[in-house]
Amino acid sequence: MAYRSPPKFDREARFIANRAFLFNGLQIQPGDAVLGIPDRRLRQLYGMRHVLMVPPAAQHKEAAGAARKGKR
Repeated sequence: MAYRSPPKFDREARFIANRAFLFNGLQIQPGDAVLGIPDRRLRQLYGMRHVLMVPPAAQHKEAAGAARKGKR
């Protein structure tokens, strides 16, 4: 089985928790949006796979799909 490395870190992307972890006294559960974490620490969490990145392009597609669904 081949190892697949994660996409390159992009600080403009949205991040969600992949694992439960404690940051600055706040318990973050899997699936929660990760907000308010400094870039350096966010990069470390991403490298340890505690957070997953949602690329900016995917965010725009989601927003466009939501806009279209609302027109019906």
